[in-house]
Amino acid sequence: MGIRSALKKDLMNLEASGLMTADDVRGYLNTQLNQGRDKLTLISRFNEHHSQVQAGLPSQESDLTFERHRLFKEIVYPKSAVQNWLTRSH
Repeated sequence: MGIRSALKKDLMNLEASGLMTADDVRGYLNTQLNQGRDKLTLISRFNEHHSQVQAGLPSQESDLTFERHRLFKEIVYPKSAVQNWLTRSH
């Protein structure tokens, strides 16, 4: 992670609010899943969902809720929603 990304993440205070950036979600999925096809499939599904959300298109992943940060307008995901999505998808 670059210094700008780290500073921005620190300023957004995501850990205290229970929110995760897309990079955080990918890292979380990477640590929670074993190597193999399921890991790649879920990370691909998340990447597709995130791309659709960024473009303002509807996503197939209705269980994976998101919000936009008030100040930075970045798409962030509640950690509880990511955990629920992971258990339902895996």
